[in-house]
Amino acid sequence: MESQENNKTKIIFNNEPKLSEHEVDSKFNERRSGLIPYVKDFISNHELFRDKEVGVTFAEKGVSSLVCIIEAVDEKFVLKIPLSLTYSEGEALFLNTWEDAGVKVPHVIEGGTIGDHSYILMEHIDAPTISESGSDDYKFHIEMGDTLRRMHEPEAQGYGHVVDGKAEFETFEEWLNGPDMKKRIDYVKEHELLSDDHGSLDNVLEILTQQTKKEDRSSYCHDDFGGSNIFDTDPITVFDPNPRFNNRYIDLGKTIVNHIAAGISPDKIIEGYFGSEPYSEQALVAGTFLNTLMKLPYQHKKNRTEVMKNLKEYLVKNKHILEESGE
Repeated sequence: MESQENNKTKIIFNNEPKLSEHEVDSKFNERRSGLIPYVKDFISNHELFRDKEVGVTFAEKGVSSLVCIIEAVDEKFVLKIPLSLTYSEGEALFLNTWEDAGVKVPHVIEGGTIGDHSYILMEHIDAPTISESGSDDYKFHIEMGDTLRRMHEPEAQGYGHVVDGKAEFETFEEWLNGPDMKKRIDYVKEHELLSDDHGSLDNVLEILTQQTKKEDRSSYCHDDFGGSNIFDTDPITVFDPNPRFNNRYIDLGKTIVNHIAAGISPDKIIEGYFGSEPYSEQALVAGTFLNTLMKLPYQHKKNRTEVMKNLKEYLVKNKHILEESGE
């Protein structure tokens, strides 16, 4: 247990940040450890914690951010610092947008920068995640789908990460041809992670391009909406997005991929999302294919064979939908 006193503020660190054992995460491990002095300074000088005894516990889960649970007297807060220096904007914007749309999220108190990193300070939600509580009934999955639909209702423009307060790319085609997508596609091709048995990438990209032109708008997308990023409250509380502007079919496709990877059927999520609304099954399978391609490089580097097997089996099973002509 470590403590630091600055003026009349006493900070007690209850643990140390948990580091990943995977080599692919080594860069983030270095940044995670290097941020601790900045966390000390932030708490010592913040008006919410000045002249108080403050306990700090580093969350053990999560690779892409340093998450600090701060307890002062009888209040708890969460300080979240994304470890990426390139794409770390947007979380406060997205959470506030969803809150305005009637979705329950942790209320954002403030955002800013710590060193070279962005941060957000928000309320602490005292509840387990859906993954931790094991909620797995019909009503819950329907609620998940309905919640994601409401998250997609606020209209946005552009695609990709948030850069300088706006979308990284103006068009869907520019995002597809951007460096991040190219890197992932090249990796999958180099390591032969997908084949013709799983479907045609060219066909997938054409289906999604036509869908985005048809809808002529983008959405505020979570890009990691699943049981690990939803608190088991009533109604459910959404947190920890990977903020990205994109088409809703692609974001729903990411949720489907998260479920398939864990061996969970996505059928009720889809039912909850669309209800009685007509939708393009072809665009949804294409969105799932693209998200599988985006997920495979990291899973391959971590040698998660079961996850990759589940995803590939889904693509083989649904390949015929991508090949159908017309709607």
